[in-house]
Amino acid sequence: MLDYVRQRAIEVLKIPRSAVLATSGPAGVQASEFPCEALQLELYLLVPQTSDHLFNLEHVSTVSLLTEKWELKGEAQILSPNLADLKLDMLREPGVEWSVLVRVRPCKLQIRKEEGWGNLETIDIQSH
Repeated sequence: MLDYVRQRAIEVLKIPRSAVLATSGPAGVQASEFPCEALQLELYLLVPQTSDHLFNLEHVSTVSLLTEKWELKGEAQILSPNLADLKLDMLREPGVEWSVLVRVRPCKLQIRKEEGWGNLETIDIQSH
């Protein structure tokens, strides 16, 4: 990926503090909003331990994330709770002990137009 395109993707991903996670799998189609935070080109979500999203992610890792500014397709991974080396502000939030950290590695980022509908630009981050 070209450096300026990579930097554009990093800048866009770090803006929101929450995102709608969409998964599908044995628990059916699920869509819920969760706290999120970006580190470079990876997004991290705090998902409650009782969420059906986690059951879906055990079977199908492909996800979509949606915010007001962008839509993202990527691969998700449920992470071990003892990842003290990650410098995420959201890990200091109340209730984090009842949540699981999910990492999403983006494949495609579609930046939405500020007015009207549709996408302003598409950035292919990695191929499947």
